[in-house]
Amino acid sequence: MSTTIPATVRNYAIDDFTNHFLANYPVHCELRKSPLHQQLLHAHNGYEFYFVLQGTGSYIAGDQLYPLHAGTLTVIQPGVIHRPYHMLDQDFHRYVLSIDESYMESIHTLCRTTDLSISGFLQAIHPESSHHFLSVQQLDQLQMLLAELEQTLKDKKQHFELNVLKCLAEFFLLLLGLHHDVASSHRSEDEQLIGNVLSYLIARYQEDLHVDDLLELYPISRSRLFNLFKETTGSTMKQFLSDYRLNKAKRLLAETDLPVTEVAAATGFGDISHFFSVFKKSTALTPKQYRKETVNSARN
Repeated sequence: MSTTIPATVRNYAIDDFTNHFLANYPVHCELRKSPLHQQLLHAHNGYEFYFVLQGTGSYIAGDQLYPLHAGTLTVIQPGVIHRPYHMLDQDFHRYVLSIDESYMESIHTLCRTTDLSISGFLQAIHPESSHHFLSVQQLDQLQMLLAELEQTLKDKKQHFELNVLKCLAEFFLLLLGLHHDVASSHRSEDEQLIGNVLSYLIARYQEDLHVDDLLELYPISRSRLFNLFKETTGSTMKQFLSDYRLNKAKRLLAETDLPVTEVAAATGFGDISHFFSVFKKSTALTPKQYRKETVNSARN
């Protein structure tokens, strides 16, 4: 969803910080958890991909105003005036991926047998920016992917540039599969409300959550909340939370040696029998079988 905003103030800053690190290396990826300090509208070289993990706010990009919440991915074209904003009373976690224009075009030259042009694809959606909403699975996938890219760029081990290309290829394949948000402007308040609900659920997925807690926070009826959530996200609130917890559980099973009971507790499944039931229904495997298959697959 985007809303056209009035002409903005002409004063804006050139973001020399972004320009500097793109001049040193054409790809930069960073997880940021600190409050936003950039108060002015600003512009810089390169493409910016702004992926929100937690918190809510808004993003001015050219003449567009986009809602920000967990699972939104905002794409800003080079040189476009923009400014993100978030609610200061909330934690705000986001990945910022910046890519130099010439590097983007070099990816195009690698795909000589196809008509693939990432920059052309982004321009076709909107000449200045685009806004996307990710599913639970896409959110978790992109978070892992950008974490890998950030670490690769920090370590700069031998042949790291090949891994950078691999990460970017996976990123653009995901991006090409997303649908541009073309919802009409009258849904902005609804989108923002569901964004708040999503952030609430994701921030507290390890807890025993109750719908009544949400109804105390937001002036909406139970039936309206359920219907609006399904309409906006494509899944019920119960399914969203279950999927999110399952994704977190799979990561802990694959990446740690935590006992299954601790994995269940750490991901919000208070009842171990319920965890086994939900996990097997989703994967056709028990948690231990899933861990064993994942480990064996990684070794091969």
